[in-house]
Amino acid sequence: MVQQQPVHAAPTSEAELVLRIRDLHTYFYTVVGVAKALNGVNLDIPYGKVLGIVGESGCGKSVTALSAMRLVLPPGRIVKGEILLNRIRREGDTYTVLDEVNITDLDPRGHEIRSIRGREIAMIFQEPMTSLNPSYTVGNQIVEAILLHQDVSKEEARDRAINILRRVELPNAEAVVDRYPHELSGGMRQRAMIAMALSCTPSLLIADEPTTALDVTTEAEILDLMRELQAQMGMTIVFITHNLGVVAQMCDQVAVMYLGRVVESAPVDDIFYDPQHPYTQALLRSIPRIGSRTKKRLEPIRGVVPDPYADIRGCPFHDRCSACMPGICDVRVPAMSVLPGKVGHEVRCFLHSDAYEGDDGHVA
Repeated sequence: MVQQQPVHAAPTSEAELVLRIRDLHTYFYTVVGVAKALNGVNLDIPYGKVLGIVGESGCGKSVTALSAMRLVLPPGRIVKGEILLNRIRREGDTYTVLDEVNITDLDPRGHEIRSIRGREIAMIFQEPMTSLNPSYTVGNQIVEAILLHQDVSKEEARDRAINILRRVELPNAEAVVDRYPHELSGGMRQRAMIAMALSCTPSLLIADEPTTALDVTTEAEILDLMRELQAQMGMTIVFITHNLGVVAQMCDQVAVMYLGRVVESAPVDDIFYDPQHPYTQALLRSIPRIGSRTKKRLEPIRGVVPDPYADIRGCPFHDRCSACMPGICDVRVPAMSVLPGKVGHEVRCFLHSDAYEGDDGHVA
């Protein structure tokens, strides 16, 4: 039965979220031990917004995206939690929620999840330079995605492929559609990857470090293009990056991850002008600021991200934190708490709340 639930500008309920991730645990079982890549991730992704996910390498950003797509390969698997997708129908600026799908219940090789990938959730992978198949033309790869999810002829699919290549501003799209990936520059391959991801107008686009291998000029063009297409098509973007400058330019909301958990989540302005978690504050202190008149040295975050195989007691950031409270931070895991007087600003730290997670994962 269809639930008629129009979605408006700002999310006010769970019905207005395109994706909800609840207590997600993804582990990798290896001969060395169990690597707990995700250890209780909670994320709300609203319609029509850009959510940035930031954190050091090894914090679980890419595994979160792959888990949402059900693309985690053995020896990894989701062991706990839910990934809830709201299927929608888009009519102009209005979205209608059709039904809710628990992605974690689906067979990762089954028909239903294959119908969701590409059509409702698309992904630009971390290495776009090598993500295109060198044995097929760019057009063949885009047409394949369109034919898989749309009831159209091959001729119409080819026309759509050319149109989407034009939309991402690839020059001479009629010729590019018949070229192989090695015949394109890095920036052109990046645009072709974006075109493939957008070919079926997905509700949610996950972009995992999509500009890592590009020069700064091309990177700026790609970011402007993605923001423009997002506004035109009304889709939601999850942008995974190390670059906080990109976050400031692209994102509406930001989730900061550390060792498989979200430690702070807030609107982008709050993250940059009023960060509350010591890890977020340390990240911001470690980046250069254009226009700064002081000659103060950058402050690197002391230590390194802990080994995901390690069994860490207490807050996972406590041994790198200058505000660590012995007997508290090194004993219990802080729970996510809403900051008073802050809309949508949550933080996982004992500096702001005494709430902690028990051994069963429940908040005490």
